[in-house]
Amino acid sequence: MTTINTFTVNGDEVHFTVSDPPDDSQIWFAVLDLAGKRVSTWQHWDLGGKREVALHGHLGTLGPGGYELHVYATDDFSDGGDDAHRTPKEGSTPAVHRFHFVPQDHTGRAGPVPAPTPVTLQRAAVTTTPDQVLGDLIKAVSNARRFPAYAAKMRDAVCREQGDFHVGTYEKLVAQTRLFLAGEDILDASGRLGSYRTTEGLLPYVDSVVARYPDALRGDPCSDIDIRTLVQNPFPVELFWCYWEEEGGLVQSLNHILARFQNRHTLQGADRLERFDLSPLRPMRHLLWSWAEDEIGRLTLRRRAAEYEYEYGLSLVGRAVPGGARYVERRSRFLESFHALLHEAQVFFEADDQTTVVADGFPVLNALRDTHLVLSEGAHNQFGDLPTEARVQMMVMQWILAQPEMRDFLGGRPMVSYDEGWMDRVDTMRRLQGWSATSITHFNELAVFGEQLLLSIRWGHWNDADLTSDSGANWARTWRNAIQRYVHAYRAATGADLVSRIDTRMPSALLARREVRERTRV
Repeated sequence: MTTINTFTVNGDEVHFTVSDPPDDSQIWFAVLDLAGKRVSTWQHWDLGGKREVALHGHLGTLGPGGYELHVYATDDFSDGGDDAHRTPKEGSTPAVHRFHFVPQDHTGRAGPVPAPTPVTLQRAAVTTTPDQVLGDLIKAVSNARRFPAYAAKMRDAVCREQGDFHVGTYEKLVAQTRLFLAGEDILDASGRLGSYRTTEGLLPYVDSVVARYPDALRGDPCSDIDIRTLVQNPFPVELFWCYWEEEGGLVQSLNHILARFQNRHTLQGADRLERFDLSPLRPMRHLLWSWAEDEIGRLTLRRRAAEYEYEYGLSLVGRAVPGGARYVERRSRFLESFHALLHEAQVFFEADDQTTVVADGFPVLNALRDTHLVLSEGAHNQFGDLPTEARVQMMVMQWILAQPEMRDFLGGRPMVSYDEGWMDRVDTMRRLQGWSATSITHFNELAVFGEQLLLSIRWGHWNDADLTSDSGANWARTWRNAIQRYVHAYRAATGADLVSRIDTRMPSALLARREVRERTRV
C-alpha cells in the first residue's frame, strides 16, 4: 500500500513523497474536498526512480478551505480506457493526507480571507392575542394622566380662564380635576378595543361578571346594574397609586405645611418650617386657606388606611394609623401573588432573551390568574368611589406643591432632574423632617408603573379557561418596561429584591426599618 511521507504546499505548488511502490512504478492522485467530492482530475506520475512528486499550478483553481490528497498505486487503478476514464478499483484504499489551502496572489502574498458566513438564531414566532390591545390602551391612558398633562390642563382651566385668583378658585381646581380624570377613562373613542370586546360591547371580564346576574339587567334605575358606569366605563384609577404617593410623603408634606400655615405645632421642639410666611398678595395664601376649610370634606387617613388593607392588604405605619384589629377584612394574599407574578415575569424575561429556547409563558399566566382573583375579591364596597376621590385630592396636593410660592420657600436641589414639578418640594420636606433619604422619584415610579400593572391585571379576563400560555407571554412582553422599572424602584425604596425571591414582607415595615437605620447612622 502506498504511503505519503511528507507533504508541503507553497503557494499553488505541492510537494510530497511516497513510499512502498517500486521506484519505476506510477502513482495516481487527485484532490478531494472534505465532503469527499473530487475537485481535480485523476493524474498519474512516473516516479522514475524517485519517490518525490512536485506539482505546479495543481491547486490554482481551488478556493480557500480544507482538502484531502488521495494517492493510489498503479495496481489499485483500473486498466481499461484512456487516462481520463480510469478510476480506482473497487475496494482499493488510497493514501490520504488532509491539508488546508489558502490561495495566494501573483505577488506571493496570501489572498484575502473570505468574509465569515453569518449564522444567527431567530426568536420563535410570537402569537398575537386579542388582550394585547388592552395593555396598549392602558399605557396611553395612564400617560395622559401624568402630572405634566394635568398641570397644563389646570393652568388653562383654573388660572387663565378665571384671570386673577378669587374665592372660587379652589373649588374650580377640584371640579376641573374631577373632569380631568373622568375624561381619561379606559375606553377608547377610536374603537381600538373593538377586537377585544364582546358582542355586547363589554370587556370580557366585565361581561362574565354581568352574565351572572341576568335578573339585574331589566333597567330599573333604582336597583339594577347601571350599564353606563362600571360596565361600559371601568374605573380608570387604582388606589395603589395613592398608597405609594402616601408612602413617599406627599400627604404628610402638605399636612406639615398646612399646620405651619395655621400656626400649629406638629412635633415637639423648634418647628422646621418656622420661616414659612406667605404673602397675602399671592394666590397660594387663598389656596391653603380653602384647603384647610375643606378638611371636613376630605378623606381621612383612617379611611384611606382601611381601604388599602381591604383592596391590597397593605398597611401604613404611623402614630395616626389605627391598629390592624380595627379592620374586618384585609387582602392578605395580594402581596404574595403580585410579587410572585413579578418574579415569574423576570424568569420569563431571562428565558425569552435566549434564542436557543422557547420561553414558557404558562407560569406567568397562572400568576396573572391568581393576582386577578385576589384583586377581584377587593373590588367591592368603596371600590371605585374612594380610589377616585383619593386620586382627586392627591392630584390637587401635587398641584399646590408645584406652585412657585412653594418653590420660593422650600427650594430644592436645582441640579437634580425630576419628572414632575412638585417632586423636589417633597424631597425637601423629607430631608427637613428626617424621613428616609430615598427620593420621591422612586415612590412616584412605584405609583405610576404599579397602577399600570394592576389595571392590566384587574380588567383582563385572566380567569378565562380558554387562555393559553401565549396570553401570559404577551402580557409579560407588553409590560416588561413597567415591570422592571417597578422592581428597581421597589428595591431602591425598600431594599427588597423581587428578582431573586418572592418577598412577602410588608413594604411599610421595610420602609420604617430603613428610616430607623438611617437615623441611627446620623
